[in-house]
Amino acid sequence: MRDEQADPDMLRRIQNAIDMLPSPIFIKDADCRYMACNRAFEQYIGLPRARIIGASVHDVAPAELAAIYEKADRDLIADGGTQTYETSVRYADGSHRDVIFYKSVFHSAEGNPDGISGVILDITERKRLENELSKAAREDFLTGAVNLRTFYELANQEFSRFKRTGEAFSLLVLDLDHFKRINDTLGHEAGDDALRQFVQIVRANLREQDIFARTGGDEFRLLLPGTAQSGALLLAERIRDEVNRVNLCAPNGSAILSMSAGLCRSLPDDTGIDDIVRRADVALYQAKAAGRNAVKAHPCEA
Repeated sequence: MRDEQADPDMLRRIQNAIDMLPSPIFIKDADCRYMACNRAFEQYIGLPRARIIGASVHDVAPAELAAIYEKADRDLIADGGTQTYETSVRYADGSHRDVIFYKSVFHSAEGNPDGISGVILDITERKRLENELSKAAREDFLTGAVNLRTFYELANQEFSRFKRTGEAFSLLVLDLDHFKRINDTLGHEAGDDALRQFVQIVRANLREQDIFARTGGDEFRLLLPGTAQSGALLLAERIRDEVNRVNLCAPNGSAILSMSAGLCRSLPDDTGIDDIVRRADVALYQAKAAGRNAVKAHPCEA
């Protein structure tokens, strides 16, 4: 009876079969040297199979990573079982991809650890879709500003920090003037364009830590961590001035944009972010009552 393990034709058929699989597959012996791989793994490493078989990870991976990879393999052989983890890798063609490594120890006929078999699953597209879904859940789809739910999530964190450290912050409630009139006379497409241009202006004036949210219609909130009311007032006036330079053009007319804003700062007696929002809303109503295109600060000194 012939030994099928040593049958060259059988080995060739197995190699042809795994070469047809799109995911990189590799097999290492108990000394962590490659003993088999498929064509997809050659493309991942960037070396022909003849250079891979018999090589260690030190021969195919950057020096700073080889020691880490070898330790993980030797730990797996010592512990037995399987190993699964997500990571980002750089393919030989220079592309970066998100992958899952699945590794498993296999045993000899005597039951001793005999090596590791592994597969690399490309999850780049899945991660991209996950990121898009996460972004969609956090942002307003039209303007890209964060949505109301995300505002409260971030603002509550900032409020907790304020109560813990005493470092005050300022809050602006921003509103485009006569937005309904723009929609009614120039059309909803022009209204959408007005919102997008407004958001671009605001964002261009913000720091990374600032929290800017669309809370509904043409109303927005801007939380400025560690910013005194005087500094927030200067920022709001700069934004207002830039908004006034926008001439919104549509097939049936045009309009100059303007905005009104209400401003206040956090106070020691505040019990939550809504206390601060209410004061900013009061200041916004004062700005509108004063004729719009204005910034008003709430008299909220302690």
